[in-house]
Amino acid sequence: MMGMVHRDYREGDKYKILQLFSEVFYREREIEKRKMSLKYWKWRFIENPFGKGIIKLLFDDNKLIGHYAVTPMEVKVADKIVNTVFSMTTMTHPDYRGRGIFPLLAEETYSEAARRGFKFVYGFPNQNSYKPITKKVNWKGFGNMEVWQKKLNSECATCYMENGHIKKIGKFDNSIDYLWEKVRQSYSAAVPRTKVFLNWRFVQNPEVDYIKYMHVDSKGEVSGYIVSKIYRSGNETKGHVVDLLSVPDKKVVRTLLQCAYNHFIEQGITDISCWFPKNGFYADILRGEGFSLAKMERTFFGCRIFDRNDESLKVIEDISNWYLTMGDSDVF
Repeated sequence: MMGMVHRDYREGDKYKILQLFSEVFYREREIEKRKMSLKYWKWRFIENPFGKGIIKLLFDDNKLIGHYAVTPMEVKVADKIVNTVFSMTTMTHPDYRGRGIFPLLAEETYSEAARRGFKFVYGFPNQNSYKPITKKVNWKGFGNMEVWQKKLNSECATCYMENGHIKKIGKFDNSIDYLWEKVRQSYSAAVPRTKVFLNWRFVQNPEVDYIKYMHVDSKGEVSGYIVSKIYRSGNETKGHVVDLLSVPDKKVVRTLLQCAYNHFIEQGITDISCWFPKNGFYADILRGEGFSLAKMERTFFGCRIFDRNDESLKVIEDISNWYLTMGDSDVF
């Protein structure tokens, strides 16, 4: 890397980072470049309630040519809450690819993360990043993510409620923490669905309007919630069920899904999708609701444990132990 300098992020670098993002993620079939706004960047990397991002940069003179960053996140692993980092925004300037920039910045980032006490890194690399991240920086790759898909029709626009009621919410309150405490033992590896995480992820996001419903049982206790959004790109419009958590009651889940169906049908949307584990409680319900599984060609999942001698973290190296929804990704 003769003549090049790699260093940590400094105040003011954000503008060069946003420019590099635009140059790297060029959409060849579209006139406009894909951009990351300053508001979104601050929300993701600075205003994260779990800590500011660790950002490593590589410069050729004054030109930013490489970027890698992770953001702190809490993950429940078995019975413990573990401090982890979530992999974000791998970027190498198109004129400098093939020079080992990504492995250099990744190893620097992971070394610092480990020094700070973070236990592992995880994330959803795209098609371009998956091979380098598994071959060159030793991630355990789980392959393509799988997506549940469903076609809606007018018959889906029904409403049924049993032993409770639904309310649309603007933000999450303390009752969500009680819900998480009720169900947390059902998940071996999951980001805790707490008020802090959910409000940051789905309320404070500066660019996406999420629709949020809560199911309250006959005793007035929260028994589940659902988060959805509408995705528009060119002529394509889809509905995404981004996140859902429920007590182990199929009627509650079906009622929450019905809220999403009704909203999408009102907007004229017939194609909907979501992520959930392909086996177990939610999978059984989705199959019964007419969803089917398909591979996502451009989205993968993987992780890397920093201390290979830490046996307590082996849980995360089995994809079947993870509870993952679209809300765990930085894309949806």
